[in-house]
Amino acid sequence: MATVERVFVLQCPCAGRVTVTAGQAGGQASCPDCGRAIDVPRLRDLAAYAVAPAAVVGPPRSGLGRGLLVAGSALGVAAVILALSLVPVGGLFFPQPPTVAQIRAAVATAPLAQVYEGWQSMARSGVGRPPSQEELRLQQFAANAVTVGRLLWGVSGIGLVMALTGAALAATGRSAGGGPTR
Repeated sequence: MATVERVFVLQCPCAGRVTVTAGQAGGQASCPDCGRAIDVPRLRDLAAYAVAPAAVVGPPRSGLGRGLLVAGSALGVAAVILALSLVPVGGLFFPQPPTVAQIRAAVATAPLAQVYEGWQSMARSGVGRPPSQEELRLQQFAANAVTVGRLLWGVSGIGLVMALTGAALAATGRSAGGGPTR
């Protein structure tokens, strides 16, 4: 919602006119002609200065700093969440290999003839048996998960840099136009 704010005119030593608002009282303003920093009087002393025509002041601009801060934070948080959930979510789509306890339980409950057949088959095939289709898919997922995970951590780092840059710009009061924000 736009409001009308009183604008005061200060005189710069270079004879330039510096317009300030009551919100700048006690701070500093830059002369638009020479760029010199001018001390703005306290609020009670501003009444002695000439009042410029009323200016309509809208809501504060968001500025480049705040935009980078928000975008970088959102990007970083989203990338971290995706990186941390990559393996647990991927595990839902790929069957996990059996644990040692599951193998032992299956061997203990299987008929002796079936255990003997399985042992002979493994002895004939040797240690270097080719992986099954499910094992190949799981290996491929694991390799891709590492690459995608590294990529997501890199994106979260970029988001962190964006957020820190935005915070620094917002703290120094810079806007998208390069000038000070209100």
